[in-house]
Amino acid sequence: MFIGAIGDQLTFTEQHVLSLLQTQKTDLFHGDTFTGRPGTLIHIDAHAVLKVRSELHLDLFSAKRWVVQALEKEKNYQVHHPQKTWFIAQPTIPAAGGEVLIGNICPRMQPLHNLFASVTPETTTLCVNYLGKLFERYFRLAKTHQMRLDEGLSNFGVDASGQLYYLDDDIYVWDKFVSCAHMLGVYFRSQSWINTDIAAQLGKIVHSLILEHFSDAHYFTVLAELLRDVFMPSPTQREVVEVFINNLYLKQHQPIISHNNVVNQRYIALMADVHANLPALETVLAFLRAHNIQQGIIAGDIVGYGPYPSECIKRLQEHNFLVLKGNHDHGLATSNFKKGFSGTAAKVLEWSEQHIDTSQRQWLAELPPLEHNEHWLAVHGAPIDPTFFNAYVYEMTYQDNLDVLQRKGIPLCIHGHTHLPGMYARRGVRDELICAEKLNLTDYQHALVCPGSIGQPRNGKQGAQFAIYDQQDKVITFHNLTYNVEPMVYLMRQHQFPEPLINLLEGKG
Repeated sequence: MFIGAIGDQLTFTEQHVLSLLQTQKTDLFHGDTFTGRPGTLIHIDAHAVLKVRSELHLDLFSAKRWVVQALEKEKNYQVHHPQKTWFIAQPTIPAAGGEVLIGNICPRMQPLHNLFASVTPETTTLCVNYLGKLFERYFRLAKTHQMRLDEGLSNFGVDASGQLYYLDDDIYVWDKFVSCAHMLGVYFRSQSWINTDIAAQLGKIVHSLILEHFSDAHYFTVLAELLRDVFMPSPTQREVVEVFINNLYLKQHQPIISHNNVVNQRYIALMADVHANLPALETVLAFLRAHNIQQGIIAGDIVGYGPYPSECIKRLQEHNFLVLKGNHDHGLATSNFKKGFSGTAAKVLEWSEQHIDTSQRQWLAELPPLEHNEHWLAVHGAPIDPTFFNAYVYEMTYQDNLDVLQRKGIPLCIHGHTHLPGMYARRGVRDELICAEKLNLTDYQHALVCPGSIGQPRNGKQGAQFAIYDQQDKVITFHNLTYNVEPMVYLMRQHQFPEPLINLLEGKG
């Protein structure tokens, strides 16, 4: 019984299906022409491939319902061949419990891993084109359905007309470019024809597709940093990766400031989560001037929660700090704060849109989401997070984040996002939380340090929180400066900001 085809029009006959079921099944082997899960049985002829999902053991009613749902999903995804047809079949001698066969049939296509096995200079352009089509389907599905395809080349095939389609039945949850980076790593390791020239072409293709489907240049950095973490055994392959990354950015990605000044200073300020609180920011800047500290790191969230977004941006633009992008900065820069933000946060960001100008929005958009060197890593959120500013370092995650630092050989991570001053650190096999006015990093192999929040502390203490890092002696000193919160409170109430935000400023949260 045919349930239906992706493109609605049935091109296969029941006789064709019955004939294929009588043929000997084709064994599946990794890297062979046909690959797949052990529970899938494959029957082929010169024109079609028939799959039987032998791992499914359902009665007639349940089987029909399962197939109808699978077909409806694939119609929505639009990545399979339009002639792919799902069917159920009752065996001549019913199995125990009345189980039926569930399967599908589609035109026989040439898998990409076979096509790429013998790439010549004459076919290189064609193969690059197929990879471009693969990425187009991959990113389109990720954006429209938050799902991803299995990235293996054997899961994509080319039909007689040269069109590329997805061959597998399985679709997976989108993981924000994590699997995409591993996929690219496999391609660069296994496909020797992908040299630096081809990598440059692919980088530009992926650049265009990310902008087309996600409209967010931040994902260039997400993919680039994930890809840099993928194992590449040879210098040639690592060069291919860097060429791809350079062209992914179209070589337009330039740091907003020189980071060397921050690295070379003995004393630097560690700051985070200004959250449009101008009085608190001015208090901290005055302290830094008085102590002749000219360099610092601001670990994201310049805006959000507070009523001075434009003024805080202007003040920070006057300094030579390393300013990183936080989730509120990104949300305001992209107007993408309907998801992933509380109602309170979204309301203030919506208000803030009308209180910054175009150049300030662009400044927020161009803030780097991370900085790392041999001495430290700085992010807004957490080292384990591929987006850099969404995940938190807290009791449930700090050990996983310390594991990341250990694996990458990073001694110190400076982060914000939690609004809670303190340090999670690893000494040998022991991990601990340390909250003290002064911390000596020489006692620990790896540390996650949050300087607290300048604009919105969440540890029940009123004031502007930050820290000073002595890079020579490896000592961090935390500060909490009092300031007049009344201008903030007055303006927030004038603009009808949510009362819980005012309570936090007054130390009542």
